[in-house]
Amino acid sequence: MNDQSVAVVDFVAKGDSPDQWKMVLVEEGPWASDIEKQLRRVQERLYQCVDAALDGQLAEKFPESSGKEIVIQLDCYNLPREDVAEFFDNFSHGVFLISDYKKALKESSFVNGIRFEVNFDSIH
Repeated sequence: MNDQSVAVVDFVAKGDSPDQWKMVLVEEGPWASDIEKQLRRVQERLYQCVDAALDGQLAEKFPESSGKEIVIQLDCYNLPREDVAEFFDNFSHGVFLISDYKKALKESSFVNGIRFEVNFDSIH
């Protein structure tokens, strides 16, 4: 949907089933600056992943992922859990309510659905 941006994904892996691939974003804290600013940055990364999956950038780099379900996974370490969880829930439930994204998901030949997962942990 956005030809200008390049998704910065920490790693791509086969999913839990043969019909699934994961795009994993890693965010490590603690965040020293404004949480809202950090969440906007994460939101941009998530949109870039959605765009890369829908537009075929993921399938171009990983041909085996074409036509599979894509899981966009956010792994959080030492982040404000409540703030990030609320943000992630809103994003994951709202992105495909946007008409352009809803249409792109329906028409994309590169994915068989996109879903989202978030994980929280601490690094000591």
